[in-house]
Amino acid sequence: MTLEHPSAATSQPKGASGIAAGVLAILGGLVFLAAAALHTIECAYSLVLLAVGVIAPGIDLSVAAPVFLAIAAVTDLLAMALLASGGILLLQRKAPGRVLTAIGAGITLGFAGLVLLVPWISSRFTVSYSGLTPRIGSSWPFAVVLGAAAMTLLLALIPQTARWLAAGTPRVPRR
Repeated sequence: MTLEHPSAATSQPKGASGIAAGVLAILGGLVFLAAAALHTIECAYSLVLLAVGVIAPGIDLSVAAPVFLAIAAVTDLLAMALLASGGILLLQRKAPGRVLTAIGAGITLGFAGLVLLVPWISSRFTVSYSGLTPRIGSSWPFAVVLGAAAMTLLLALIPQTARWLAAGTPRVPRR
């Protein structure tokens, strides 16, 4: 036999985990929107460089660069759409928001993890082959994305978020 506070059965579940997951998902969506814009600009820039045939010193550009950047832009847009819509629906206490957020965070986890594995798979690690963005020898930005995606996924999937969503918004009686 467990002792419960009399109001425990009638009280609404706390929404801290669901709200945090929603806010993180929306912020992640904004980050992926910016990343999609940058990848689109880089893709266009690399296509111009390939079309003109001018390769500036220090720019290592191959024909695969625009394809890679276009795939990255589409992936960023997909993650942005899933995270932003999932986050908004979570904050509205709608159950599909949890699923969309979990899928978007899972995609983000997969791709950030893949990017973090690149240094061990390949001997050369650069973020951009077009030369528009600086080459970085550090993978800490992707580690931050990986951590945020893991936290978002965890918060979206824990039982407290499910209980908070199941409780729904309290109904206001109509007059």
